[in-house]
Amino acid sequence: MAPQGATATVIVPSTTSVVTPGTGGMVANIPVNNSTTTTTTMAAASAALGFDHLSCQEIIYDEPDNRFADPDRHMITDDRVLPNLIRLERYTIPPCNYFVAVQQDIKPAMRKIVTTWMLEVCDEQKCEEQTFPLAVNFFDRFLCALAIDRYHLQLLGCCTLLLASKIRQCQPLTVDVLSAYTDHAVSPDQIRHHRCVVG
Repeated sequence: MAPQGATATVIVPSTTSVVTPGTGGMVANIPVNNSTTTTTTMAAASAALGFDHLSCQEIIYDEPDNRFADPDRHMITDDRVLPNLIRLERYTIPPCNYFVAVQQDIKPAMRKIVTTWMLEVCDEQKCEEQTFPLAVNFFDRFLCALAIDRYHLQLLGCCTLLLASKIRQCQPLTVDVLSAYTDHAVSPDQIRHHRCVVG
């Protein structure tokens, strides 16, 4: 694809032999003028010859085009934006301190270990930026609702990563990949079964 302000030309020889598909290997001779082919016939000629004959002659402008999108004044100056975000946050933040009210076997240090592992998985798999925070949000909200033992904490991290990646990514993480990151301490079948519980 030629840059903006560039002209694309195709230099072709006078006759080109092309094998037409579906004709049992019959050769068709395509007569082509030795001059520069126009842009309308460029696609057909480049398909017949390949892209080796494509050349771009760029036009260099004196001043580069530095026009960026202007800041959205509604996002910056409207007083309703921040209060709306704060109001909506109440529906998604963990409703309680689950270390005191719900969980008996889980300590804050254990949560830190598992969430750090989750961040490393997202980093190595090049997940979308929103995948990790959403997974941790699911993680905390589940721990507010149901008491589990420490041996299931990494399984919970796998399930929340799987759900968050299905929501935020075009190609979500798979149960086999997540199981491999646990060194197969958590099996793919466990992730599949408990994903339904978390969801």
